[in-house]
Amino acid sequence: MKLYLNGQVASNTKLLPYSDALIRGDGLFETILTSDQNAIAIDRHLLRMKKSAAQLRITMPNQVDIRNGVSKILLGQKGLGKLRLLVLSDGNWLISLEQLAAGLEQVRLTKIAWPINSKSILTGNKSSSYGQSLFAIRWAQSLGFDDGVFINESGFVVESAFCNLLILNDSKWSTPALSTGCLPGIMRELLIDWFNVAEVEMTYQQLLDSQAIYLTSSLRLIQRVSRLDQKVFEQTHLGNQLITQFSDRLFSNINP
Repeated sequence: MKLYLNGQVASNTKLLPYSDALIRGDGLFETILTSDQNAIAIDRHLLRMKKSAAQLRITMPNQVDIRNGVSKILLGQKGLGKLRLLVLSDGNWLISLEQLAAGLEQVRLTKIAWPINSKSILTGNKSSSYGQSLFAIRWAQSLGFDDGVFINESGFVVESAFCNLLILNDSKWSTPALSTGCLPGIMRELLIDWFNVAEVEMTYQQLLDSQAIYLTSSLRLIQRVSRLDQKVFEQTHLGNQLITQFSDRLFSNINP
């Protein structure tokens, strides 16, 4: 792993700022896919973080310094990587970079047993207070699944613990609306812009009745869901087609 801490290249994790803000998860982060020395959709990631920082009253580092750090940490990088930008409420910030590990080809989801609050101050922000999502993953795995689907207090589907949802019905694509409390994901945003994905509110039963379900995130791009609780979902031609078209367009325009 490479580290860039408060404007300087760091040699090891012993230099991390073990402050209250880090320990308590009082900050914001962005996870960005990299390809060789390029950070994918960096402008959109930084804009999202800037908006969240204003809402949570966290002071952002100078964007020139962040971009300089990204360039330095990516110098000489080959292949796909996972870059993480973390900005803490106490002023510390860091960038980490590691090779992108191979992900699952398909995932199994289960309905998470407790609702989430769509009106929470952290809703829609990529806060480093990530305990709820991490517990949801452990809980789902304990039941033999890979991830879970959050439902909000109004009974609408929100997202998975780590990803936005992409749903196929009658040859049309949709995703839960921001009003449900989902994260305004970068890949979600691009899918809406490029492929006319509709924003909807839907219940768990409507999700279960869908033709196909996919997950979307900055690292996974689009990933097929093979099972939701007891329902099995088969591959679809439209899903395979969208996966290819989206990847081709994204890697031909790395900062859309």
